[in-house]
Amino acid sequence: MLTRFFRQDSPIAYLPLPLLVLLLWPGGGTEGLSPFSMGPEVAQQVVKGMPFYIPVRLLMELSPWLAMGLSLLLVLGLAHSLNRMANDAELYERRNHLSVLLLPLLLALMPFGLVPGPAFLGVWAVIWALARAWQAMGRKNIRSALFDAGLLLGIAGLFYLPYTFLTVVIWATLAVTRPFSFREYILPPLGMAVMLFLGWGVLHFIDPGLWSPVASMHFDSGTPAPSAGHWMYTVILVSVLGVLALSVIVSFTAVYGHSVMREKNIRASFLAFAFAMGLLALFAWWLDRRVPPVLLAVPGSLLLVYPLLQAKRTAWADAAIWVLLLLAGWARWAG
Repeated sequence: MLTRFFRQDSPIAYLPLPLLVLLLWPGGGTEGLSPFSMGPEVAQQVVKGMPFYIPVRLLMELSPWLAMGLSLLLVLGLAHSLNRMANDAELYERRNHLSVLLLPLLLALMPFGLVPGPAFLGVWAVIWALARAWQAMGRKNIRSALFDAGLLLGIAGLFYLPYTFLTVVIWATLAVTRPFSFREYILPPLGMAVMLFLGWGVLHFIDPGLWSPVASMHFDSGTPAPSAGHWMYTVILVSVLGVLALSVIVSFTAVYGHSVMREKNIRASFLAFAFAMGLLALFAWWLDRRVPPVLLAVPGSLLLVYPLLQAKRTAWADAAIWVLLLLAGWARWAG
């Protein structure tokens, strides 16, 4: 029943989302810790590394309720953008709203996953960039769309600089959908460079020391590091995610196998996006031993739609969702 509710192409699927976010905020493994408890050294790093994050950070620090409300609005907006991009690009065999449910669940499984960080604030521009590029692939002249996608990736990079690496996803989309054209390949990085240069110029004019690009590569947004969870939770979580990953591989392979060429191209580009986000997560772990939750939750929520949508017996899909919901509640409220 739960899966059937979100399988439909209806905006009423957004109705349970506010309650879910409020129930699980600020995310798993927090154990009562405040998401804004940071020392002066970390605060200095946040200011130097992520200037576009400063206004949001100051706004959230005014009140816990204000932070929760802002998080709710941002999760709603991201879920809507992600779901619309996937449906408009025809990533799935039929339109649905399953990713609207999966996104907050996956975010809540990770420490402070629902608290807006630099990567969280910048991912909306990444989603818009992909949507702009994918929607234009069937047209004869797509140069303006590619330049716009580069501009959006530049905006995302001003929130979280590693997002600039996702230019390779636009190149991968071009490689599988169109004959080679040097002008088309150069437009995304050109648009991104223009936006980054404009952002750097404005910030340098305001305060020459406000933005340190090297510090922007770090994830730390001031949230404290949570302690390790119960070993039983870790075992169950790894087991569940392993089963879900296997089901994703089987279902995606089946869908990809009987897709028409246009659908195969878009789904291949989506795989490139998921792989690139995984590389960014590994890079963040290598730098800080912590990963921005949104880097895993965004591609994960899109991939998990495949087995849940293709399940012939909705009882199995419902069981998977309930297990994720119980794990998210355990991570948030246990201990």
